[in-house]
Amino acid sequence: MGIRERRRGPRFHVHHPVHFFRKYRKNDCRSLNISLEGIRIETDGEVLPDEILDLTLIVGESMVKARARVVYVEELHDGTFHAGLVFQEISEEGRGALMKYFSDIMTHGAERRGILKRTQ
Repeated sequence: MGIRERRRGPRFHVHHPVHFFRKYRKNDCRSLNISLEGIRIETDGEVLPDEILDLTLIVGESMVKARARVVYVEELHDGTFHAGLVFQEISEEGRGALMKYFSDIMTHGAERRGILKRTQ
């Protein structure tokens, strides 16, 4: 029996600064991938499964704020952590900014591969 994919939409492997807030203290990390459902981050500080984090990230020209629940945490050999988070709350503006950003990524990627030609 194979592993069942739970994601409803595509993931985009992009690296952006992300800030999460824990007990009123800002922690810096970076994204490893993002989708409309969640984000995978890399951080120097441990986070805990089921912990709720308030996130701020910049995508394109927009700042997106979201509340997310930690689904899993993986400690790496170098002492950093990878964590998968599912968005619990995200504003309509934030969701719209992510959708626009993902659309831009797909369009520019298709242009680079010669699949889509931009009209002048």
